[in-house]
Amino acid sequence: MEIVKSSEALETQIVEDARSKARRILEAADKECAAVRAEWEQRSAEEARKLDASRDAQRAALQQELEASLPLDFMRTRLSFTQEAVSKALKELFDSLSDAEVRKVLARSLSRVQTAFVGTRVIVECSGIDAGLAKQIVQDGLPGVAVDSVSRLEGEAAAEAGKGVIVRTVDGARRFRGTLNEVASVLLEDHREELVTALFGKDVER
Repeated sequence: MEIVKSSEALETQIVEDARSKARRILEAADKECAAVRAEWEQRSAEEARKLDASRDAQRAALQQELEASLPLDFMRTRLSFTQEAVSKALKELFDSLSDAEVRKVLARSLSRVQTAFVGTRVIVECSGIDAGLAKQIVQDGLPGVAVDSVSRLEGEAAAEAGKGVIVRTVDGARRFRGTLNEVASVLLEDHREELVTALFGKDVER
């Protein structure tokens, strides 16, 4: 009977030892898991901080770039609008001119190069006007030249030239475009400020 009790006590002791060992293993595992979890959470938080910092830096850089470019883009847009508006106004003005007014404007344009054509024979090409008006314009603007012929430009050449005349010497040494497009270019280059003021008022920013 005593042997049985001793056997039961030994078995109980073994079970208790196994349970204690299992508890220690579980506790160690729990600690290890907690340590791993804490390290992972720390790393995750650090990565999140890095991502936030990178995002904030990119956002700040983009905002700075936009703030730097917006004034320039605004100026470009405003200048483009002003240029288009003035060009459109000039085109509308030129389209409204009578033949007599076109003759006067283009003859004055040709007179700027009068000395270069003195005593020469010229060939005249015209666009947007008839040959008779073209010859009158050349004779008004370049007195003393001999007009050999007058022909009309067609198609793309006429569209590119616009209304007016192209004068060249017979030998091809001299050539001048006396067109409303050229007059508009000169006005925009030399008198842009006056044109903008006339169109938008003196207080407009350029």
